[in-house]
Amino acid sequence: MVFDNILDAVGNTPMVRLNRLVRPGSADVIVKYEGLNVGGSIKTRTALNMINAAEKAGVIGPDTVIVEPTSGNQGIGLALVGAVRGYRTVIIMPDSVSIERRKLMEHYGAEVVLIHDDGNIGECIEECLQTALRMAREDPNVYVPQQFTNPNNPLVHKYYTALEILEQVAGPIHGFCSGIGTGGTLSGIGEILRAVYPDVEIWAVEPQNAAILAGGTIGTHLDGHWRRAYPR
Repeated sequence: MVFDNILDAVGNTPMVRLNRLVRPGSADVIVKYEGLNVGGSIKTRTALNMINAAEKAGVIGPDTVIVEPTSGNQGIGLALVGAVRGYRTVIIMPDSVSIERRKLMEHYGAEVVLIHDDGNIGECIEECLQTALRMAREDPNVYVPQQFTNPNNPLVHKYYTALEILEQVAGPIHGFCSGIGTGGTLSGIGEILRAVYPDVEIWAVEPQNAAILAGGTIGTHLDGHWRRAYPR
């Protein structure tokens, strides 16, 4: 099959069984390896779905500037989609995010605006969001997808990622585990898995230093060692 562009190849990532990390006789642990997805993460799915929905609704056009506050891979996904579709893209992110992510976005042609993270990632992300919303108020061509509130974030996992998993896994699924940021992956996939397997257990994983769901304080996504090794 020959695709017209790289975005047509998003999704359909492989399921890989873990053999060496799982003790003999225990459960099968199977990983949906989104590292092989276009753009290198699951977030390309959500970026593409949000932009597709906005195009279909007629809220963005050739002069649109996509502006998104993000601390990670969503920015890479939107930068990639913007590069292919021809949208100017501005990503607003904490300065504590890895240089590699920043450079990837810039290589895709996105402009990166950095907001200082003084150790409270929640406050920093809020400032990133307010910066994006201010840009939208000042320029009618600015479109902010807002991954945290955009319903097309979880919907892509409900109607695509979850169905891929069900098709690829032969037999019942007893547990599903995912990292959590916006919650789109966990809720979208989890809703479908629970509809098919009502007793499935669902686990969310979050950074130790920002374990908000577990009742911890809002800290940073990075540990002290990383900050010492890569000072800003």
